Amino acid sequence: MTFVLDEEDTSFGKALSSLWLSYGLAKTENRAWFLDDSRWAYGKYTSYFMPPPSPGCTPPPASQIVPCPYGARHIVVSSATAHWTFGSAFRAQYTRSRRHGLERSHEVFGMLRSGYEDLFKLFGGDAEFVEQRVEELRTESRISGHPVVGMHIRRGDLHPLSYEYSRDYLPLELYTNAASHLITSLTTKTQASTPLTKEARQQILLLASDDPGLITNPDLLISFPTSLTVSSAQSRILLATKSALDASSPADSIRAPNSAYTKHIPENAGWDGGFYPSLFLSLGSSADLEQTMRMRELFGRGYLLDLAVLGGSDGTDMRDN
Repeated sequence: MTFVLDEEDTSFGKALSSLWLSYGLAKTENRAWFLDDSRWAYGKYTSYFMPPPSPGCTPPPASQIVPCPYGARHIVVSSATAHWTFGSAFRAQYTRSRRHGLERSHEVFGMLRSGYEDLFKLFGGDAEFVEQRVEELRTESRISGHPVVGMHIRRGDLHPLSYEYSRDYLPLELYTNAASHLITSLTTKTQASTPLTKEARQQILLLASDDPGLITNPDLLISFPTSLTVSSAQSRILLATKSALDASSPADSIRAPNSAYTKHIPENAGWDGGFYPSLFLSLGSSADLEQTMRMRELFGRGYLLDLAVLGGSDGTDMRDN
C-alpha cells in the first residue's frame, strides 16, 4: 500500500488521520506500507517526523500502483481515494454492527492508534521541547494533586455537523463545561491517592487553537472557575494575530516628500479567525518557493507541537466544532 500526501492536503490533521489509518490497515492486512510526499503542500514528511519504519522491500513500479480494486496487489491511497478505500466495504469488514458508540469502531480506532504510535515521532529541537514541556506539566500536576487537561478549539473553515450550528461555531460555554467535567472526573481519581496541601488547589488547563486570538478571549477565560489556571499548550511556535504583526512590523503606505505618488504596502494578514486553506496557500512569495515552504513548515510544526503537548496531558477535549 502506498499513501500519497498531495498538494490538496492543506489540512494537516486530516492528512495525519488518513495516513495513520492507512498505515494501521496495511499492518492489519500484512501489506508493506510506503509513503509518497513528493507533492505534499507541507513539504517533506521528514521535516516534521522521524522516517517511517522500513517495509523491508522496494517500492512497486509506478505503473503497477492503482487506486482500485482494493484487492489489487499494489494499492494507492490519497485524499482523493480515501472515501473509497475507507468506504462501505471497509466499514462492513472492520466495524461491529451490533455494537454501539465507540465500541462499534473499536478495530478502526486500533488501526489509528497503531499509526499514531509508530509514526508520530517528532525529532530534534521540537522533540526535546515537547519532552521538557510535558515533564514540566507533570511536575506541576504532582505538586498540585490535580490532573493536566488539554483542550483544542478549532475555528476557521470548519463548522459543526449539527444543523443548529452548521453556519456558526459551537458556543464557548460548551467547551468550558466539557473541560470542567473532564477535570472533575480525573481529579476524583487522583485525589484518592494524592492528598492536597492547602496551597495546592490550582487546576491546569492547556489551551490550543488555530485562532490565536481565542486563547486570550476574555469571554472564554472568565467562563472558567478561578481555581483553573489556563495557559497555552506551548510557546515555541505561536500563530500571530494581525494586531501583533502591525505592532512589530507596521504596514504603512510610503509617500515621498513633495510627491503625489504613494507606494502601497500590503496589509499584514494574521491568523485571526482560524485556519483557512486560502490563507495557508498564500503564505510566502510566489516567486520564492523556498521561502513559501519555510513558512508552511513553520505553521505545520506549530500545529504538531500543540498536538504533542496536548497528547501528553492526562485528558484532552478536542472538538472540531
